[in-house]
Amino acid sequence: MAKEEKGFEAKIKAMTAGGCACMTGILEKKASTLKKVVCKGCGKVFRTNRDTEYCYDCQKKLSR
Repeated sequence: MAKEEKGFEAKIKAMTAGGCACMTGILEKKASTLKKVVCKGCGKVFRTNRDTEYCYDCQKKLSR
């Protein structure tokens, strides 16, 4: 086996030694774009990526 192949094989074994490759930091979690909001209408806590202060239900009531 060539020296390069041994190095590559050792590198792969080190990356997967803890189990699944997804647990070794190869795949990183992206930061969530969702923010926690407390509805001004009913007090419900929810997460959204929209710029709003009201939950979906209260938003619907206000638009009527």
